[in-house]
Order: sequence, then structure tokens, then C-alpha cells
Amino acid sequence: MLTILLIHLAGLASPGPDFFYVVRQSASHSIKSGTLAATGISIGIIFWAAFAIFGLTLLSKGMGDTFQYVIMMIGGSYLTYIGSKMVRVKENITFKEDKSLLTPLHTFTEIKKGLLINIFNAKAGVYFTSVISAYLGNITQTSQMFELLFLFVVSTFAYFCLVALLFSRRLVRQFYTKYSRYIDNISGVIFMLFGLMLIYEGITHLIS
Repeated sequence: MLTILLIHLAGLASPGPDFFYVVRQSASHSIKSGTLAATGISIGIIFWAAFAIFGLTLLSKGMGDTFQYVIMMIGGSYLTYIGSKMVRVKENITFKEDKSLLTPLHTFTEIKKGLLINIFNAKAGVYFTSVISAYLGNITQTSQMFELLFLFVVSTFAYFCLVALLFSRRLVRQFYTKYSRYIDNISGVIFMLFGLMLIYEGITHLIS
């Protein structure tokens, strides 16, 4: 569980549609707007994480160990590919800070926007499938599946609430725009190492 959490946190730290939306809402509007966006994104995580956890586990039980090892190699290849792109990032991120055209917040609307951004990000499904693939053999009980789902949702919500809080501060935005490329590079290395580990273990089990 701890390893999965660390990989997930590395994934959260790398910029994507969810991250940029929360940052934009927090930086251009308010902490409340960013927190509402985080709520919607976390609800969306329930869909993708549950799809990966319950779907992969059921398929693995029905198709045997070979399925798990093939998924490990496919998932490892995806993580290695994503990591290689992150390692090559050479430019820092910039943000627009224009609060001149703020509109009133509507709680349900803001949550819905965050939810839809996550739901329509199909890469989230591939991401969760890749991360979970290494641990299919260790997930044997339904309670473990729900624990893992809970872990994903709570850690995602807590992370993006923290992002909303931090990026409502100008100094944090300035720091991030100065060092974002290095955060990408480090996260990329973590993804590549984990991905290569999945590929190696998948191949090792298949040929043994």
C-alpha cells in the first residue's frame, strides 16, 4: 500500500489536466474555487480507480497469472514512456494571473467542472491500471480493494486541497514557475524506474 501511495503521489505531482485546473482556479479565483475543483476531481478518481482495481482483479482471477504479467509489462511500458517525456522537460511552467473578470462561484457547478475534467481524461484509467498491475497478486480480498480505493481518493483530495491552498499564494506560484521543470524531471525518473521494474518482473515471471 505504501509503495502504491508513493507512486501515486509522484503521479499527482506531475502536471496534468487536473493539476492545472486546480492551480488555475486557485490562482485566478480563490482557495474555495480550488477546493471545489479538488472535490470534483476526487469524485472522478472513484470511477477510474474502481475501474482499475475491481476490473483488473476480476480479470486476473478469471484469466490466471499470465494476464497479470502481461498487464505488468504493458503498464510498465506506459509508465516508462510517460517518465521519459517528463525527464526531457526543459522549460518551466508559467501562469496567467488576471482576476479582473471573476464570476460568482456556484458550488455544484464548480464540483461538476472538476469531475468532468477527470472523467474525460482517459489517461487516468491507463495510469491507475499501470500502477495497480504490479500488485494484483496481493489483492485477494474485497476489503483490500476498497481500502486501496479509499487510499487513492483521500490522498488525491488531500493533495489537491493543499495545491489549492498553496497556489493561492503568489510566492508559491513564483517558486513553482522557477523550478517546475525539476519537479517534472524527478517525477519522470521515479516513473521510469517503477515502469522498468514492472517490465522486468513481468518478463521474469513469464519465462520462468
